[in-house]
Amino acid sequence: MSDVPADHDHHPHHGGGRVKWFPLVLCLGMVVFTVFVVALGQATGVGTYKTGASRFAVLGTVDVDRLADGTIEVRMSSTKDVVASYSPGRQQFLAGALRSLNRMRGAPADAAGRTYDVLRVGGGAVFLEDVETGDRISLNAFNRATSIALATSVAAANGGEQ
Repeated sequence: MSDVPADHDHHPHHGGGRVKWFPLVLCLGMVVFTVFVVALGQATGVGTYKTGASRFAVLGTVDVDRLADGTIEVRMSSTKDVVASYSPGRQQFLAGALRSLNRMRGAPADAAGRTYDVLRVGGGAVFLEDVETGDRISLNAFNRATSIALATSVAAANGGEQ
């Protein structure tokens, strides 16, 4: 046995309470360097690539009406031309989106004659935005192919993306 008492400060297995500064300073330096490089890249644009994936393009403003027989018609607000019509049944994907938007607005579920913006995000997602409240809902969640077809029809009737 050793003549050194086995107290906390001098026990050979505890390292004597010393802090190893080199690894701590190295890690802290790496964090500061990373934050600096990211901030510099964002400020100057060097080393960054802008995809436009989060940019909303307004395809057009539409009025959505539910007719007496349950058909939903989408009309351009400016010209009142019908750009899409959805008969009642399984393929009426827009009905679910309208119910959701009306629920957010606090309006009756069968409210008709509302005005919406049709938006497309850079990645291809299509949204319906309530012009009055600014609430948005993804149409892709209800039927991606049909929502893209609606977006294409609205953009064509409006002269292309804006």
